[in-house]
Amino acid sequence: MYPFGNSSLLTVDLGQQYIDFFSYFRATLLHHPTSFFYSFSQAIGGDMLGEWAYYLMSPFNLIFLLFPGKSIVAGVMVVTLLKYALSGLTFGLLLKKTTRMNSFYIPLFATAYALMGWTIANQLNLLWLDAVILLPLVILGFEKLQNNSKSWAYTWWLALLLVANYYMGYMVCLFMILYFLYTTSRVSITFKQFLKKAWTFTYKSLISVAISAVILFPTLFSLLSSKGQYTEESIKAKFEYNPLAMLSKFVIGSFNFDQMPSGFPNIFVGSLVLIGFILYFMNNRFSIRERVVAFLITSFLVLSMCFEPLDLLWHGMQFPVWYPYRFSFVFCFWIILLAAQQFEYFNPVKYWKIGIISILFIGMFTYLFLSGTTYNYLSNETLFLSILFILLMLILIQFQDHSSPSFKWLLCMGVIAEMSCNAVYSLDNISYLSTSEYDVSTSALATESKSLKKIDNSFYRVAQTYSRTKNDAMSADFFSGSHFSSAFSKSIPTFYGKIGQPDGDNYVTYSNGTLLTDALLNMKYVFTPKQMKSSKALTTQLETLTPLTEKPDTSYYNTVSSDSLTETVKNPYALSIGYVANDTVISKKNKATNPLRYQSDWLTSLTGADNSTLFSPINFNTVNFDNVGSQANLTDSMLTKTKLSKPGIVNFTYTPTTNDAYYLTLGAGLSTDNVLFKLNGHELKQYKTYRNTVVVNIASNDKGKKITLTAKLKKRTLFLENFTLYRMDVRSFETQINHLQANELNVKKYNQHSITGSVNVKKTHQAIFTTIPYSKGWHVKIDGKSVSTTKSMDTFLAFSVAPGKHTVKLVYWPPYMGIGFLISILAVLIVLIGPIINTIKRLIK
Repeated sequence: MYPFGNSSLLTVDLGQQYIDFFSYFRATLLHHPTSFFYSFSQAIGGDMLGEWAYYLMSPFNLIFLLFPGKSIVAGVMVVTLLKYALSGLTFGLLLKKTTRMNSFYIPLFATAYALMGWTIANQLNLLWLDAVILLPLVILGFEKLQNNSKSWAYTWWLALLLVANYYMGYMVCLFMILYFLYTTSRVSITFKQFLKKAWTFTYKSLISVAISAVILFPTLFSLLSSKGQYTEESIKAKFEYNPLAMLSKFVIGSFNFDQMPSGFPNIFVGSLVLIGFILYFMNNRFSIRERVVAFLITSFLVLSMCFEPLDLLWHGMQFPVWYPYRFSFVFCFWIILLAAQQFEYFNPVKYWKIGIISILFIGMFTYLFLSGTTYNYLSNETLFLSILFILLMLILIQFQDHSSPSFKWLLCMGVIAEMSCNAVYSLDNISYLSTSEYDVSTSALATESKSLKKIDNSFYRVAQTYSRTKNDAMSADFFSGSHFSSAFSKSIPTFYGKIGQPDGDNYVTYSNGTLLTDALLNMKYVFTPKQMKSSKALTTQLETLTPLTEKPDTSYYNTVSSDSLTETVKNPYALSIGYVANDTVISKKNKATNPLRYQSDWLTSLTGADNSTLFSPINFNTVNFDNVGSQANLTDSMLTKTKLSKPGIVNFTYTPTTNDAYYLTLGAGLSTDNVLFKLNGHELKQYKTYRNTVVVNIASNDKGKKITLTAKLKKRTLFLENFTLYRMDVRSFETQINHLQANELNVKKYNQHSITGSVNVKKTHQAIFTTIPYSKGWHVKIDGKSVSTTKSMDTFLAFSVAPGKHTVKLVYWPPYMGIGFLISILAVLIVLIGPIINTIKRLIK
């Protein structure tokens, strides 16, 4: 592991998303504190409080301040190990405070908890692990509350969890309702006493929510424009899979990459816990009422992990995108806690109980062996290893002298060995980034970003033709057009899909910009790989910098800096963050479905000029079909192989008659899963995943040069969805952009949530159109007077302006943060007022 080797823990979202957020966390606290509220590194700009609440409010993230640059990879390892350690510590503390268990045995169950299957499978989701650490403390605080209604420990711990990660905190809140029912079943109380305890529990829980309101209120507003818009509207009362499949997850190493996007709950807890959990329900030391309630809670949790309506309830009425059954850590906690209570006193187990347990395990493994290859993460090796550990635990529990040191150490080593085996087998099933894979591209972007800041300190955005992740801008500290986040506003992916950029529910990639979108969206610079003359240098470049797209239209731009691998080019057409336009843009609703039609209509709404010929469809000069049935009209036609056993290839050729830019539209069905495109002999560079029609630049300044596009069918048929070649009239484009540049907002001062500039408006019926995504959090003043804002094109912030020279100031403040702050202060005072009064009384006496 780095710094002792070249390995890292970076994999999947930890390597493609979270690591960039951690770099952004450092930059915010050390350099740009205003980006806590808003950031233009989030695609074309967005509220950040929702992202902080989901990704970055863990107090453990402060450790990353000690790890600059690529050493942050080592920081990830330190934080991961620390979270494993503290998970065991807090669970051990819970057992120590709430049971009479021999102190030697506490680490056995603490280890089972810290290294349970959920933690191992979600090691890469560092932001969720705080819940595993804090859950035992929440439970411990609740147990104190049951004994002393004046205790506030439960309230403080739950509030901390809600602040650290509201998403996992929500799941713990649901579990606490079940745990409250369980604790009331352990003692005989009247209905009146039950109501009193329920009120205390509810009141103290609501105070926790109120304490965290400063984060929760603005986060709720953010969710309403992001994840909240994906809430399931129809719920089907069905089982998502055969519940018996959960048995496979009790086997060592029952995890692999396929289990991440869609799989079964990760509930491995080790054989000692499973045995103890079963014995709990056969132990007369616990009342019938308590065991019945425990059984009902267990049944509810099991049902939640396979029955769709309950699954949705635990996930806030939304199906998770990857990592299903995220709440299963509470199930693991539950069965480990019950098992620990069973072994509070290690006494020999009666033979009939061992017999029942043996029959249950024989049935489980018989089912798994008969399932064959149904569960591809299981192997004969891991199945036999699991059986071996179960036999070992049964023998130790039944036949050893429980007071002897040898028994204790054998039991301890058995638990550690089993949990370690599961960790090794599970984590070896997924691949990880090496430190160099992370560092090379990240360093290249950071170098370009720093060089650019020395050249230009104005407000600008940067496009990319290569990337490491969609969050490069957060890692390398620049304003870009791409982003990947679970708390992403829905309007931005919708807009990107309309202009021909790759988009998804939680990401956008600005990889397919045209000359027009680059100009209108303030993409003043482009980070692009340097043209390599030698094949060796080109190979090195391709291995280290992931290409995003073809972009020959950068030939219209000017190189401003370069290094051994990359160069930065300047876009002379780029507009400011805001510019004067016809006030009809305020109410503009662009309904075009073709991305290039949408772009030209966008320009029309700004200038009032007729842009019907800005992008003109043209025919290829020749089209040759090889083992594919010929088609007279290409767009939206169906290509079919003549002979299935042979490759189906279509060659399209075109020789540009002008030096204009030429763009090709590709429908969603023309992804790399269905067709391989080659441009002039090399594979067409194009971001692989997209769900709407994208725009690809295939020629610019190439008058008289033959362009050859080859399509190789990967399946029997291929639907040429929205497959059309367009020529852009660059001269007309330049004329209209120059008009907008003459009336743009001159930015004088800016930070991440405030922009001040001047503008000279020469006509009446004008508005300032900005490429800042609309939000109620933006407040605008013209010459010191507040003006109302509106949403233009269903996406952007715009506002009317009168003729004359004006000073314009835009400031962002997260909606509902003010009222959330007041509620939090009030809640803290409510909690502290009792101790304060008692202190005053003591001082008076």
